[in-house]
Amino acid sequence: MPPPSLTPADVRTVRFERGPGYDVDEVDAFLDQVAQALTGRGQLTADQVRDVVFASRKHGYRPRDVDAFLDRVHRQLSTGKIAGTRLRTGAALLAVRLPKAQHGYDPAEVEAFLGRAAATLDGRAAMTASEVFHTRFTGTTGLRRGYRVAAVDALLDELEQELRSRGR
Repeated sequence: MPPPSLTPADVRTVRFERGPGYDVDEVDAFLDQVAQALTGRGQLTADQVRDVVFASRKHGYRPRDVDAFLDRVHRQLSTGKIAGTRLRTGAALLAVRLPKAQHGYDPAEVEAFLGRAAATLDGRAAMTASEVFHTRFTGTTGLRRGYRVAAVDALLDELEQELRSRGR
C-alpha cells in the first residue's frame, strides 16, 4: 500500500537526523517550495525535486533521510494531481480542535471563517483556495487568548489543498 499523501503541514513539520550531510538552510528553503507546490500554489515540478542538489556541510541533515522524503514528494508531484486531505466534509473541518495561546488569532474571526469554509466543503457556499490563501486574521492582545497561529496556519494550508484538489 502506498504511503499516505503528503500535506504542506507534513512538509513543514518533518524532522531529519543531524550529522554530516546537506546544508540545513538550503534544505529548509527547498521544503518551503515543496509545501507551496503541494497546495497547488507553487511552480515546483517533480523533475526539479528529483534533480535538486544541496551543498554538503559538516553539521547538516543526513542525506538518506532527506532523499527518502524527497522520493515521496517526487512520486506525489509526478502524478500531476493535488491530493485530497482529511477535510472531506464540513463536519471534519469543524471537528479540528485548535489550541489556544496567550497571543494568537482572534477566535471569533477564525470560527466565522471556518463556518463559511465548512459550508463550502459541504457544497453550500463557494469559497476558493485563493480566498483561503489570502485570509488574514486579527491577533489578540492583552488578556484575551487566541488560537495558536501555527495551528491555524497549518489548518488553512490543508483547507487550501483540499479546495485545490476539488478544482476550486
